[in-house]
Amino acid sequence: MATKFDRLNPLKRLAYAFIGLLAGDAMLLLYLLQNALRERASLLAVHMGEPARQIPFALDFFVICAMFSFVGWLFVGLPTALFFPARSITRLSWPLTLVVGGVIGPVALLAIFLLHDHGHIYLSSSIAETVTPYAYSILVSAVSFAVYVALLRRQARRDHIS
Repeated sequence: MATKFDRLNPLKRLAYAFIGLLAGDAMLLLYLLQNALRERASLLAVHMGEPARQIPFALDFFVICAMFSFVGWLFVGLPTALFFPARSITRLSWPLTLVVGGVIGPVALLAIFLLHDHGHIYLSSSIAETVTPYAYSILVSAVSFAVYVALLRRQARRDHIS
């Protein structure tokens, strides 16, 4: 007997995971642009710095973050979408979905750093240098995973089986 999860083949789950990644990156872009506009307004108010460079800097930084998020998706998001059964993922409550999504990002970022640095962990002298990339990874992965779960649930409902 066919279940609602039989139609959730791996290719469809990969597509949903990629759509989730795009949604997470879009959220990061909005966050970075909002901060750039706020910083630009502050610099204009005090007649200091280079306010015109804030938005291009945010866009350049987003491109770097988007590359890291794609690599993290390849290392962690892709295996998560393929190896964990859709049934167990769709049964997660929304708060737990956000927690799981928030944990996936830093794990992916740590994997990237470990692969890049050949297994060595270098401690930074500044807390901001250490925390900021992990905070961005939490934002991207939490949104990405929530969108992925929402798409899986919508597909399961569309299949008319509860």
